[in-house]
Amino acid sequence: MILGVEIINFEVFDMDRCGMLIDDSIEAANEPGKAMEAVRLRNLNALIGRNRTGKTSFIRTMSFIKRCIIGNVAKASTLDGRPGFSNMIINKDKPAEFKIFFRLKDKASGQTKFLQYELTIEAGKFGSPRVSEERIIKSEKADGKIEKQPILDLKNGKGIVCCDGISSDTEISDDKQTALSVYGKIGQFKDICDLYHEIDRWFFCDFSSDEVSSYYSDGNAPGGHKHLNSTGSNMSNVLEYMRKTDEAAYEKTIESIKKRIPAMKKKKTLPANLEGSHDKLFLYLLLLADRDPHSTIFIETPDRDLYHDMVDVLADEMREFSIRNPYCQIIFSTHNPYIVESMSPREIWVFSRDFGSEIDDGVKIKCAGSDPVVNALFKEGVGMGAIWYGGHLDEPGESESDEDD
Repeated sequence: MILGVEIINFEVFDMDRCGMLIDDSIEAANEPGKAMEAVRLRNLNALIGRNRTGKTSFIRTMSFIKRCIIGNVAKASTLDGRPGFSNMIINKDKPAEFKIFFRLKDKASGQTKFLQYELTIEAGKFGSPRVSEERIIKSEKADGKIEKQPILDLKNGKGIVCCDGISSDTEISDDKQTALSVYGKIGQFKDICDLYHEIDRWFFCDFSSDEVSSYYSDGNAPGGHKHLNSTGSNMSNVLEYMRKTDEAAYEKTIESIKKRIPAMKKKKTLPANLEGSHDKLFLYLLLLADRDPHSTIFIETPDRDLYHDMVDVLADEMREFSIRNPYCQIIFSTHNPYIVESMSPREIWVFSRDFGSEIDDGVKIKCAGSDPVVNALFKEGVGMGAIWYGGHLDEPGESESDEDD
């Protein structure tokens, strides 16, 4: 799971952080008196804020990072409607920089480990992107203290890679390709493989509000699919896979989901079209019931198109998912105070921008748990939805743009 992200010079982010990075973690570990708990991303996280404050851009940036690693930086810059790398950076004379701090489960030992991935991409003479720097840093205990241990460190494609504690010189000849995508597929580089697998399992949910009436015949490959795709259009394939691999588990899962949806309790058939609120809720609950869950699920406004009682069901199921899967997480954006009512201040991230300022309209990201007033209200039993509705999460003097996020 992701504990923190820093984005520099990309989309709307000049230099912004959501959560903690490895230096914060080491400082907290070596100096137990420091109160660092409120600053890391959790298993369940809500991104809130007015329109055009960066919530969508944050999720879009994470999707871009995955595209860079699973594919390459050139293709990632034009896929999913992106306008090209040079049009996504704020200062065209400077590179874009990304830092992501992870808490992972070591596949071999089952123990927890902490890794930070750093990627720097710069625009060439004609605006084409190239990987200029790349690092993977692991926190290790040495002489009673936590220290940083580089296991990959490259500049302009040249540097070192570490395997079983031994560093070797290496070179990546293709500057469009990340070293993580290369070494992440070679078994002996266990830490790098675990990191690559973690990012590969990010899921960007796009169960849109538009009617999806052709999901049985929209060109999906026939047969069973292990996971839902981003739009949910392969739902029938996933149900087929579940039924054929473990029919008893399939029946149990479907019955459990139908019991949570009032409109489906007495129905014997599953939805034929994804057009109603209960159909969309069914899709979300099917995603959360995946027996091989995604490492991080990113969702924009999951409450859209859901009736208020269904929002409560979805909120409960997202919480259950985060409890069942301690190394997985959900990061979602919302404008709906009901879906965050039972969350804690440490799970809510407030995005803001002052569009009325002539000096700076940059994005600001803060954890609601860092506000003593919010914490005091929460301890008194006031729900986070009510605290938000009461205006306690808005930045003083913040103005709202009429455009969408």
